[in-house]
Amino acid sequence: MVLFAALHSFGLPPEGVAVIFAVDELMDMARTSVNVLGNGLASAVVARWEGEFDYAKAKAFGTPEEIRIETAEGNLAFAQDARRGE
Repeated sequence: MVLFAALHSFGLPPEGVAVIFAVDELMDMARTSVNVLGNGLASAVVARWEGEFDYAKAKAFGTPEEIRIETAEGNLAFAQDARRGE
C-alpha cells in the first residue's frame, strides 16, 4: 500500500509496482551474494591478521585431503559427514 502511495505521489502508474517487485527479486539475490562474499573475505582477512588462518586447511578445502586433516585433528563428526557427502 505504501508503494502504491509513493508511486501515485510521483505521478507514476500503479503497474510500476510489478516492475519494482521483479527488479527487487534479482537485486535481492545480488545483495545476498555480495554480503556472503564480503563476510567470508572479512573473516579471512581478520584470521590472517590475528595469525589464525590455516593455509593447509584453506588449500585442502572441499577435497578428500580436508577429511584427513579434520580426522587427524580429532574432528570426527565433520569427517564422518564429509564421507557421507553432507
